[in-house]
Amino acid sequence: MKSVYYFYFLLILVLFFLGCAYYYPFISDDSLISLRYAQRFIDGKGLSWNDGHPVEGYSNLLWVLLVSLFGKFNFDLILSSRILGVLCSIGTLSIIFDYLKNRFTEKEKIFIPLILLATTPCFAVWAIGGLEQPLYILLLTLVLTEVSKIIERDFKRLFFLALWLGLLAITRPDGFLFTLTTAGFLVLLNRKEKFKILRIILTVGLIPALFLTGQLLFRYSYYGEFVPNTALVKVKITLHHVLRGGFYNFKAFFGTFVLSAAGFYFLWLSVFKKKDLFAAFLLLNVIAWGAYITSVGGDIFPAYRQYYVVIILLIFATICGLKYISFKKLSNFWKFMLFFVLLLNGVLQHFIPANHSAIDERWEFRGMQLGENLKSAFPKHTLIAVTAAGCIPYSSQLPTVDMLGLNDYYIPRHPPANFGNGPLAHELGDANYVMKRNPDIIIFNTGNRAEDVQFNITQQLMKNSLFRKNYIESSVYDPNNQYILYLNKYSENTGIKRSDRKIVVPGYLFSGDQNSFSVFKNGDILKILEPFKTYYLILDDVDGANWVLELVNNGSNKDLGFTFTQDKRRLFIKIQPRKKIYLKSLVLDSGT
Repeated sequence: MKSVYYFYFLLILVLFFLGCAYYYPFISDDSLISLRYAQRFIDGKGLSWNDGHPVEGYSNLLWVLLVSLFGKFNFDLILSSRILGVLCSIGTLSIIFDYLKNRFTEKEKIFIPLILLATTPCFAVWAIGGLEQPLYILLLTLVLTEVSKIIERDFKRLFFLALWLGLLAITRPDGFLFTLTTAGFLVLLNRKEKFKILRIILTVGLIPALFLTGQLLFRYSYYGEFVPNTALVKVKITLHHVLRGGFYNFKAFFGTFVLSAAGFYFLWLSVFKKKDLFAAFLLLNVIAWGAYITSVGGDIFPAYRQYYVVIILLIFATICGLKYISFKKLSNFWKFMLFFVLLLNGVLQHFIPANHSAIDERWEFRGMQLGENLKSAFPKHTLIAVTAAGCIPYSSQLPTVDMLGLNDYYIPRHPPANFGNGPLAHELGDANYVMKRNPDIIIFNTGNRAEDVQFNITQQLMKNSLFRKNYIESSVYDPNNQYILYLNKYSENTGIKRSDRKIVVPGYLFSGDQNSFSVFKNGDILKILEPFKTYYLILDDVDGANWVLELVNNGSNKDLGFTFTQDKRRLFIKIQPRKKIYLKSLVLDSGT
């Protein structure tokens, strides 16, 4: 009989892998933020975002370190995060399977919870999504199984419980919440036995606290802060965020209706009808996590990522409830129908918008391609400013200003007056600060027009006089995509280069009609000049007079159709080429 169980477990794994294949190649932009930290850590630059003062823009220390370990052996980091996520997810299924087969003999009771979990899109999406959720859930699953054994009076498991809780606390900052609920629950459960209370405090309370304290000391010594940037950017409890968080939980419940409804029913049955202590522990954690997610405003990622914790708690609630139900009197027909309904539920969930968005969301790959283009076209010290802080910085490896503040020291510590009343994690921004940083290139999303991106920082920059004066909007193509870049025409790496008698002007700075564009080509950006069309550029603060065109692309200028006029220190340049030209740069020379 046991061999049949393993055969069915293999079928569960097949369902899981089919789910992963369906959502592949989804990758979260935030995962690429973590991978930038991991890559710099591997390169010996520390857990940092840029050179200079380090900033903690990640909130998944253990995950970053584990991915870095894979990367140290020359594994691609995106592949490493996927492998680690899949392995953790298989580990979660295996632990639950082992837990079930040691408690039940009816195969239905063993496989209903596993099918519910494996066919929930959240499980597959985040196995390949690159963030720490699979590790977090694996550790939480270990915590739940240990508590179940301890309730059954196996106090030898206290150390293992404390170890999993400690690792959970350094996987995400909110992981310590489960130390509080677990230690509190076990102390209350053993309130009449002082020696056991002492053991609980010294293990379940103290050991995870030491993990957390170690991370806090590292954070303070390395970053100079006790609170990570992620908390400053994302967490502010306001009515707006509470309402948003409540609605998030509401949507997640109905988006996983069969699993959630079954889980809450069995939770009610086990706690209030059967007085099941382990179910009471599950209920405590559902309430604590639900309140936490509500207060911080929910989440913005596909497939109900932050509801994942509730899902695993409800899987264990279902296991608790199945103890009180028998399938022996069910005919094979009804057993088949139950199995069919569970599979149908899994299929139908893929059409829920929050889940299907993991299929539609592929802009991270566009951003990574843009990053590769920038890496090949500009010097390695070119400073970019972005709102998509994962894909472009990760692939370009260029120094970066994160204009939404997650990976910036200044921005989270200078929030706007209405902070807490806007889109979660996208409220911050300071145009004056960004202009002081003087980035070479500004990129909204993955190369969108500023007016199409409705962020606070975007609106500020569009009104900023320095931005309007110094930055040229340039449409740039590669073989697959069009990008809108805002290029600093006076910066060292992207702008005009001046000497006493010469001015070198990059071709991509010239503007034309709405159809004019440049291309990434052979490690450069070349402006496409169409015959007899007009292209222009205005240069401010130009000294000297009697300017003449000396070189075009280091060669002849006879086909360029070049004219210019000068008004005091402002130079107006106009080009009307006589044939199609791929313009890299032109050089002006002054006779003075």
